[in-house]
Amino acid sequence: MKENKWLKEILLILVLFTPFLVYAWLLPQLPDKLPSHYSIKDGEWVVDSYMAPLASVVLSFISGLILYIVMSIPSMPLPFKDAQRKQFTQIAPFLYGFKVVLIIFLSGIPVYEMLKATDKLPGGNATLWGVSAGVLVLVLANVMMYRMFAGIYERSEVKPLSRKAYVIIWAGTHVIMSIGPVCMLLAAGSLNMERLIPQFIFVFLAVCGNLMYNVKPNYLFGIRTPWTLKNETVWRKTHHLGGVVLFLAGITGFILSLLVDKEQLATMMIMVLLIPTTITIIYSYYIYKKTIHQTTDL
Repeated sequence: MKENKWLKEILLILVLFTPFLVYAWLLPQLPDKLPSHYSIKDGEWVVDSYMAPLASVVLSFISGLILYIVMSIPSMPLPFKDAQRKQFTQIAPFLYGFKVVLIIFLSGIPVYEMLKATDKLPGGNATLWGVSAGVLVLVLANVMMYRMFAGIYERSEVKPLSRKAYVIIWAGTHVIMSIGPVCMLLAAGSLNMERLIPQFIFVFLAVCGNLMYNVKPNYLFGIRTPWTLKNETVWRKTHHLGGVVLFLAGITGFILSLLVDKEQLATMMIMVLLIPTTITIIYSYYIYKKTIHQTTDL
């Protein structure tokens, strides 16, 4: 029996509009403001900002719509190259799973707040609700990540990395994706984990830089600029430099994260991520132009 892909998409789009339906249903009972942001104080979740119900619904819808469009691009009938189309086809089922989980989560936030504000749900303990939501998202995201990595490697004819290097990237991605929710859960238990997230990211960067030296051309992993994807020599030279730059950026960022003030962590992290990205993009363009020029001269 042929799968109806359009039906799946229509059902997901209906989920995006669910907060509007709940808003229309509860409008006479809704308060002027709903909680829009929580923070952790003395080991408990507390509301630190509010938003009008309609604004909360619209913000959730826009975030979900952007996510839906971006994660649907590989499945769209766009003029991709055959190699790109083949790899996108391989990841499409797993990408759809991510899309479902994230859109349900985003749409569920305003629905939950509206139901709670109108006493359709018990208020309960905010910390318990926060911890429960964090655990659920953590488990679902890691299950989807596991399936995506496993499926891509099993179905790919060309292996850009050795099995060992791929597993390292695989495990590292799980850690980086999980460290944020884990830190939030631990913070709800009165533990201060503010520096762990950037430190884990910097270590992961250093590991990726060390593995990137011999990555073969592909559309899923590596420094994928328009110029590296057009020329194998440009790909190889860019990854030789990019591996060194990422490794140094990761080590430097980790050391700085131990020294700078908490207020400077975010700015420092952005700079450490931006500098190697800019260097590798510019270098790939330079090598591409140089390579094309040499080929023309011959």
